[in-house]
Amino acid sequence: MQRKKPSQDEWVSDLVELAESAVVGYEKYLKDELNYRELARIMKQLRGHLPIGNFAGITGSDKK
Repeated sequence: MQRKKPSQDEWVSDLVELAESAVVGYEKYLKDELNYRELARIMKQLRGHLPIGNFAGITGSDKK
């Protein structure tokens, strides 16, 4: 079953939610309330939502 493409409003709403989660997570990381692995998971979710996050090489990997 193919997932339906979200509307632009849905995409933007999801992006705002993920970005807010990243900011809150980073603040917690700076206060030692979140470890680096948890922060990395949050950041990967945000990156995965961005169109640029889906291209090879964005993480510094030399695999293409």
